[in-house]
Amino acid sequence: MNDASQCNQLSDEKLALKVAAGSRASFEELIHRYSPRLFFFLRHKAATNQDIEDLIQETFLKAFLNIDRFEPERKFSTWLYTIAIRSAISHHRTKKATRSHTVSISPLPDPQEVLIQKEESRNIWNLARRLKPIEYEALWLHYGEDMSVKEVAKVIKKTQISVRVLLHRARLNLAKMLSKSATYEKLAGPEPVEHKLSFL
Repeated sequence: MNDASQCNQLSDEKLALKVAAGSRASFEELIHRYSPRLFFFLRHKAATNQDIEDLIQETFLKAFLNIDRFEPERKFSTWLYTIAIRSAISHHRTKKATRSHTVSISPLPDPQEVLIQKEESRNIWNLARRLKPIEYEALWLHYGEDMSVKEVAKVIKKTQISVRVLLHRARLNLAKMLSKSATYEKLAGPEPVEHKLSFL
């Protein structure tokens, strides 16, 4: 079994330790696992697809340069998403003076974008993106990334009580949007909103 095949079988945390020990294949495996997820998570934090890609590259670069600081008893995703959020904040600060409110759309469909759009068509995350950014972050990290309330609190730097309040508000607001969504009613038919939100 070659190094790449072995990497496929390892947890994120073990891969991180191997990266710290000098394994390039392990780092490439982490990039493969997290690039689409980071793209989806950072969509509401950047105006263009290029900005999102830049943020993803910056996140992985910072993770690589600081991999020796990763604590194996922690969840790797929590650590990586913390870096991603900090990178996004830094990105907004540097572009604040000249940032445009116009969202540019690439004339050619990006394969990754197409993949995400297909996924969105099968769930309600596209609607969740209309929530306040902080509510969306909490919702995505908790349900999309399966992080505990404690882990979400560490990433977004809020208390656990605040996270629970954010999740509660996000669920209520999302339920309201679902009940008003003509698209949802067309796709879901008579199925009650409460059932659709069972994962929440």
